[in-house]
Amino acid sequence: MQFGIFSVSDITRDPVSGETPSEAERIDAIVQIAQKTEEVGLDVFAIGEHHNPPFFSSAPTTLLAFIAATTKRLILSTATTLITTNGLGGQAFIARNSQDAKRELRPYFNEAPVYGHGPSLEDFSDLTPLSVGSPAEVIDKTLTFREHFGDYQRQLFLMDHAGLPLKTVLDQLDLLGEEVVPVLRREIAARQDPQAPQAPTHASLVTAKYGDAAPRQPRPHANRGDNVTGASPYHDTDAKYQAEYPDL
Repeated sequence: MQFGIFSVSDITRDPVSGETPSEAERIDAIVQIAQKTEEVGLDVFAIGEHHNPPFFSSAPTTLLAFIAATTKRLILSTATTLITTNGLGGQAFIARNSQDAKRELRPYFNEAPVYGHGPSLEDFSDLTPLSVGSPAEVIDKTLTFREHFGDYQRQLFLMDHAGLPLKTVLDQLDLLGEEVVPVLRREIAARQDPQAPQAPTHASLVTAKYGDAAPRQPRPHANRGDNVTGASPYHDTDAKYQAEYPDL
């Protein structure tokens, strides 16, 4: 099981301070969040793609490339499969006890663009994967996901939504990495079907495709043309994949 963080890249006014971060501030914050994700021992960081306000991530691959250059082992991904945001990836907010967690998150929840001004925090938590409470409560709720979906491979949490200050998010990641995820790893490993496939990594996908052989390194025929103006320019392209073009 892989554990990680995803962000929808929203720019939301902080309802407590009244301040709205700039796009540059949010981009800087998300880089720090990704770096913290690795620091606390999580596996994955993912971010969505949007081309309209109030979101800042219109070029997630560029942002992820920068994050890749500043981390060492973090698995990076886009995060635009919305069913995971609903069926398994929900916001989590953790405090030492349930009362403090609800008190601290409530003003942000009540003004959040996605679920503010709707069901109460308590009702929304009952109906969705939103987990608000102590580390033990977040652990217990997350473990119920397997009862509905079986042995899935990746659990992502949303931690920076609804205008939460960067410091609050980084503190949340400390709690998640130190007190929640280690327990989830042990509990899920103990309950998982031993035949369940492991979560994919780049190394496992390369091995699945090439086995013990070296991965394909495309080597072009010099001055052969390209895939638009002529046959394939690559040495090792199978003959059945040669380009064919109609007579005009």
